[in-house]
Amino acid sequence: MADGPALVRLLDHLEARFNGHVFTLSDEDRATLRASRQLARFAQLIEGKQEAGGQLTLWQRYSFADLPAELISHIYQLFVKDAAVAVYTPHFLVRLMLGEVLSWEHLDQLNRLEDEDEVEVILDPCCGSGIFLVEAYKRLVLHWRSRHGWTRPSIADLRGLLNRVRGIDLEEGAVELAAFSLCLALCDALKPEEIRASDNLFPELKEKTIHTGCFFEAREKQAIKERVGVVVGNPPFSSSLGTPAAERAYDRYQKKHGALPDKQLAYLFLHESMEVLAKGGVLAMLQQYNFLYNQQSLNFRRKFIERWNVREILDFISVRGLFQKSGKDTKVVLVVAAATQPPPERQILHATFRRSGRVDAEQGFDIDYYDLHWLPRDLAIGKDAVWRSDLLGGGRVLDFVDRLKKFRTLEQYAEGQGWDYGEGFIEGARGVSRPAAHIIGKPLLPSEAIGEAGIDASAITVAPDKPIEGPRSEKRFTPPMLLVREHCDLPHDVWTENYLTYKNKVVGICGSSDDDAAAILDIGKWLRRERRALKAFVAAVSVRLFTQKATTLSGVDVLSLPYPERVSLDLGPHEEILVDDIVDYYRDLIRLGEGSAAMKQCGIRALPAYVDTYLQQVNAVYKKNKLRALEPRTWPGVVCQPFIFGRGKVDWSGAEELRAKLDALLREQRGSGLTVTRIARIYDGPCIYLLKPDRLRYWLRSIALRDADETLADLWDQGF
Repeated sequence: MADGPALVRLLDHLEARFNGHVFTLSDEDRATLRASRQLARFAQLIEGKQEAGGQLTLWQRYSFADLPAELISHIYQLFVKDAAVAVYTPHFLVRLMLGEVLSWEHLDQLNRLEDEDEVEVILDPCCGSGIFLVEAYKRLVLHWRSRHGWTRPSIADLRGLLNRVRGIDLEEGAVELAAFSLCLALCDALKPEEIRASDNLFPELKEKTIHTGCFFEAREKQAIKERVGVVVGNPPFSSSLGTPAAERAYDRYQKKHGALPDKQLAYLFLHESMEVLAKGGVLAMLQQYNFLYNQQSLNFRRKFIERWNVREILDFISVRGLFQKSGKDTKVVLVVAAATQPPPERQILHATFRRSGRVDAEQGFDIDYYDLHWLPRDLAIGKDAVWRSDLLGGGRVLDFVDRLKKFRTLEQYAEGQGWDYGEGFIEGARGVSRPAAHIIGKPLLPSEAIGEAGIDASAITVAPDKPIEGPRSEKRFTPPMLLVREHCDLPHDVWTENYLTYKNKVVGICGSSDDDAAAILDIGKWLRRERRALKAFVAAVSVRLFTQKATTLSGVDVLSLPYPERVSLDLGPHEEILVDDIVDYYRDLIRLGEGSAAMKQCGIRALPAYVDTYLQQVNAVYKKNKLRALEPRTWPGVVCQPFIFGRGKVDWSGAEELRAKLDALLREQRGSGLTVTRIARIYDGPCIYLLKPDRLRYWLRSIALRDADETLADLWDQGF
């Protein structure tokens, strides 16, 4: 390894023996290796017998004998040319994605080797270093073994399976690395003696099955000849199309379907990937959060769901640091769709994942029963607010939002009064500045000076002489003013004193004269009185909260707050329950996951309120033979709340023997990357048993409403 000429001869020998261009060197690489003076240090690194201070050891401190593909992909990320769009996809996310589209039944179809015309391949249209392709190949091998009595496949079988994966990438280095990683995966399926005895082990993959170039150009040239049964990948999230072929694909899309939001390249990958699939083929592709949570993407998403059989949308908005090894906190969703016409009865699964210790450790994902939302297609297409409502519990939250959206807004009221309103001034960026004599040197209210108690006047400073890009007008800073900070808790106050400037993290609603002070004060009092309901509402409709910022709103969010003519939101009892749980628990559950109060606190103390809410709902239907609550039974981490119609009690003898079975009942392991926390509703004669984890989240009053709705549906189905 330390001898350049000898290393070149070794690589030439390995290339001649194993084939596949895995060890091929260019003339430039040969010259570099022969003349290199760094190989000795590199050899020491590979040997792994030297301490950081230079001291040699008798044993290896590490070994490269087992080099997983995910490590290769991470190393590639460190050297990739355009790190802004080429992002390392964590292996546990790759496993989850492939688990959604490579079922054993679908693999049966992909592995039909007898009829070459029917063979379908797996395609990653933006393969990078090949992490999706390697995991897909491993699944192909595992499936082959399961269908052949768990015998080991021959080299010929492994090469045949390798021909079932296809990849495309603009970066030639990525293509070479993907081919190398696949060859390593082939070796993983062989015994060492089989590798040593083999000749021409590696098939030629580069430009045969793994192509250098643009996916859109490959489509135009029909570079992928085989039927594509599965498309999987993580496309670049970029508003720059980048290649002439992408521009042509964009033009074709515009002519047929209309504008593509923000020229988003990931949307174009999604659209074209569905087009390339064989009928019945399936796709699992990551998209930026905008796919669900940006108003500009509404038409694109609707057309996509109308045309294709969208089966699932897995939502990772709440998961922070998913791409931490790439140094990014990109919020993503996973779209799973089939290239068929959607059946009329199709329901789309919207699964909202939360933060957990397993995710932070990159070990896998956890999903909760109450975070699995089955949406009728018509609802997914027609109600844009449904996605955010699901983050906060779903169901009744959407009805609450729809009702409040019918009221007049703060913006409409201010517009009707002829008032000035909007965000404060914007500081200049990159030297951009406009005349701002009405700001510089004037009193300045820092955004943070507006708190729960109102404005802290002692924090007022003077606006410095700095470039200002968006100066607004004097009206924006002239009292009387209602000032609302762009924060999820809606801190606000009315200012009637002197002229006061503020930045664009504050929204001002400014009266035209002192005569408007009373009306401005009325709005301030109303906001304070209805603050909790408005906090819940804005959490369910904000265009920025949770997706772009953890606690920050936009100016649009504030101006869209309802302000009804009768100055009352007329909340019903169920809406008050939703408001309380959203404000007190769900907002933090979205941000913190397992670290939130809803998941850290035990729910036993909440049982009486839960039971009251549950019984009120059920007994509103069953008025003659009412349901009664019995004493709950607890085990470590588990609560069973029994109910009975009429008289009676529960015989708990032998209940301790159930402890070992409870974990299996309430927690389901799906593959190596997903754990599902379930609940159990058990119907036994006149008894109903609700068996759930003991965390507070499972025993909130809003959950009682959902449980009661589902119980009533079950009883109806049973003819009870």
